[in-house]
Amino acid sequence: MQQADVDGIVALAAELVRLPSRAGADSPEPVLRALGRWLAAHGLEPRSLTSDAGETVGLCVRVMGPEAGPILCLDACIDTAPFGDPARWSRPPTSGAIDNGRLWGRGAADSKMGAAILAHVVRDLVATGAIRRGGVDLLLDADEHTGRFGGARAYLAALDRRPDGAVLGYPGNHELIRGSRGFHRVRLAVSGRAGHSGSTDGDGINAIGKLARLITALEEAELPLEPPGPFAFGPRVTVTRIEGGEGFSMVPDRAVCSLDMRLTPGFGIEQASRWLDAIAARHDAHIEPVESWPPYLVPESHPLVRLFQSAGALAWGRDVPLAVCGPSNIGNLLAAHGIPTLCGLGVTAENVHGTDECALLASVDGAWRGYLEGARRFLAA
Repeated sequence: MQQADVDGIVALAAELVRLPSRAGADSPEPVLRALGRWLAAHGLEPRSLTSDAGETVGLCVRVMGPEAGPILCLDACIDTAPFGDPARWSRPPTSGAIDNGRLWGRGAADSKMGAAILAHVVRDLVATGAIRRGGVDLLLDADEHTGRFGGARAYLAALDRRPDGAVLGYPGNHELIRGSRGFHRVRLAVSGRAGHSGSTDGDGINAIGKLARLITALEEAELPLEPPGPFAFGPRVTVTRIEGGEGFSMVPDRAVCSLDMRLTPGFGIEQASRWLDAIAARHDAHIEPVESWPPYLVPESHPLVRLFQSAGALAWGRDVPLAVCGPSNIGNLLAAHGIPTLCGLGVTAENVHGTDECALLASVDGAWRGYLEGARRFLAA
């Protein structure tokens, strides 16, 4: 096999890490401009993706070969999780520092290194003439960590032909992920009655107290057992945000919490809704749906699975077992549109979404080789 341009990959990833792109907090435009410049300088033609509201939500490149064949989408997100408390980081979250065999900073693992690797993979496939049949798409999503999957949505809307498979540039290479839990996200609101917090008449009804009892009920309620199989770890329900109250002297008359429900084949949207409806009714709570995507699973026998699993074994020099993961990903959206999607073969990483996120530089070559060889095999199949 040809040699990876590890220095070039790391330099591009470090440049991207130095440009903050926290979902919902920073504009992704600087990162997208940097990637657009790099792609154009290497003979590729990036196309901006915009949402229905006119916001830039990503970039895509399509390279087609001279013969008919399958199209493969290589995807990575360039928006990131929040920083948390920057004071707890050993280096600034946007340092992009290269030290101790690691690239440091928010997005170094998830997934700016993945974006840099996949950009190089597409460049190298073109440079070596590997795209003879079908084609390759590079999708760089700037609206993934919001849960809206805006870049992927705009990408699908812009296509005259959808890809036949997709592989995501997320970190991790010990397993090849062929499916994930879905999610159902809602906001739960409870009402009370405002009053003076110092009143001797006790004329208020505290909405925060009602919400606390609702949250306790949610945490104590049993979830159904998942049948044996890839999703045997089962569903999960988590309160992720609480809002309510104004000042000290008023009994709060409204409180709201955000609820993240992770779905499985045995606990899908209908079952989850019935489970939640019963609890909400007992606590006089109003349910506001936010976003939902079903779980997905690519069959072990699918060519995309077989070819990328074998490519991963070659790249890493060991078996790469198949697995299903708990967190959702863009595969939930793509699979719902009939596009089988895999995750894995990415860099080895530490502290993903946590303090001192970093990617191990020694794993860059293996990740590049796995994606490159998998793409070659899929296009030739």
